[in-house]
This record gives sequence, C-alpha cells and structure tokens, in this order.
Amino acid sequence: MFMLRAFIILLGMTSFLGHAELVVTNATVRLLPPGVPNTSAYFSIENLSNKTEILVSASSTIADKVELHNHVLVNDMMSMQQQESVKIEPEETVQFKPGGLHIMLFGLNQKLTEHQEVSIRLLTLDGKTLDFIATVARPSHAHHH
Repeated sequence: MFMLRAFIILLGMTSFLGHAELVVTNATVRLLPPGVPNTSAYFSIENLSNKTEILVSASSTIADKVELHNHVLVNDMMSMQQQESVKIEPEETVQFKPGGLHIMLFGLNQKLTEHQEVSIRLLTLDGKTLDFIATVARPSHAHHH
C-alpha cells in the first residue's frame, strides 16, 4: 500500500513538473471561400514561466507551408511580413489577431469547413513544441480583440 501511495505522489509530481509553460487560448483559423489556397490563424498565447520564450516556427498538416507573420507599417502602407521569431516575456500574453501578429497557412491541402478542428504546432528557440487545436470560423466569428 505504501508503494502505491508513493507511486501516486510521484506521478502527481511528474504531471506538475510537466505543466505547460506556454498556454494557447481562443484559437481560430479563418474560413475563406472555396478555392482560396491560403488562410490565417489567430489565438492568444500566455507565457506562464519565469523566462522569455521565443517562437521560431509553426506547422500544420493542413498546409504545405506555415509561417509566423505580422502586419507592419512601411512607407505609410500596411504590409504583411514574415517574422523570424516572436518573443513572449515571462507572464506576458501575446495576441495573434487580424491586423497584427498571426500565423499564415499557405497551400491548404484540404477544404476547410466551419467548426472543423485544425491541429497547429509551434516551435520555440530552445526546441520545445506546443501543439494546440484551432477551430475554423467565418471571419465575422473569428476571435477579435
């Protein structure tokens, strides 16, 4: 009986130590008309750790290529630019939203349907991965801040 209790305590400690440092919420993928080969994903990501986390890439099985992007002002014109990385400071929440940071999904390899769940993976500079599910939504129903 003692061994069983020790095992349960150890298992609980392992789960606690493995607790996610980055948490994604409100994840959506924009539903676009049929035939449009690219779309975007939006979400909030919170860094619960006490160290800076740096996102360096993203991937998904529904697209040929996935990139981190931002809308930036260049010569009085808004332009979408690929980002090499996105820094998330300790205890900070970063918004990936229309008109700002977002994930671009290029070369969709399947037709998206409203309410479909899409798996997305983020990779940090130190090699950690974070998998999350985003729900496909019409632009008017996508998560906006």
